[in-house]
Amino acid sequence: MATKTDTLAAIPGAERPPEILSLRTQLVSKGHTKHLLAKTDMMTFHVHCYAPKGGENGLHAHVEEDHIFVCLDGEAQFTGLDGPLPPLKKHQALFLPKGCFYSFSNETDKPLIMIRFGASPKGYGSSRLDPEGKPIAGRGQQHGAVKPVLIDNAFFE
Repeated sequence: MATKTDTLAAIPGAERPPEILSLRTQLVSKGHTKHLLAKTDMMTFHVHCYAPKGGENGLHAHVEEDHIFVCLDGEAQFTGLDGPLPPLKKHQALFLPKGCFYSFSNETDKPLIMIRFGASPKGYGSSRLDPEGKPIAGRGQQHGAVKPVLIDNAFFE
């Protein structure tokens, strides 16, 4: 008869216990924050806060990563190769399979809170390409990236 130890040994990564994660994040008046809440060898889970009139870097696609954005508060204006999509509102999600080009912005006057699930057989940080097939840096590494300005004692919870 197999023991719990035998069963766990047969499943790589199974030694990790379940975790309850908090989606609490501090609000920002400028820039963007990104907090890694959970990670495995094939999946990531982040909570993001985008300041009013802020957003994602230019139109790009992830080469090896599928992801889902879930809007918890605010409104995100996503754009694809064919132009703007309907605004992503609170309690809505957008599925972006690998190779799907997108950008987004927060055009409202309040912070945007989203969670992002990413899945890739090669793990987090897969390369990004612009529509011409050229590599593009992530938002935080781009020249002129706006540093986040936290709003004192203001949180999404």
